[in-house]
Amino acid sequence: MIVWHVCSIKKFKKYLQCGVIKAPVRAWIDIKEAERFSKQTGRQIILRLKFPDSKVKPLPGHKGKAVYINEDYHIVDWLYQKRSFDKNP
Repeated sequence: MIVWHVCSIKKFKKYLQCGVIKAPVRAWIDIKEAERFSKQTGRQIILRLKFPDSKVKPLPGHKGKAVYINEDYHIVDWLYQKRSFDKNP
């Protein structure tokens, strides 16, 4: 299942340092909802993630548009190629 995770720049940098998004990982099933949430909260980063269908659970109170998985989400290796904001490239 393709989902959209909204986060701040600070959190995104933390995800890159750790290599994972810590559980529970929440996301929107619709890009329009993710964009709305991003504007509403001021979180500027929207990540496109692929959740395993068997582990996706609906997040209560979000009109069926938000889901979560209750395990860490490992960031793929291509994100770790050269990053311009690293202090020691």
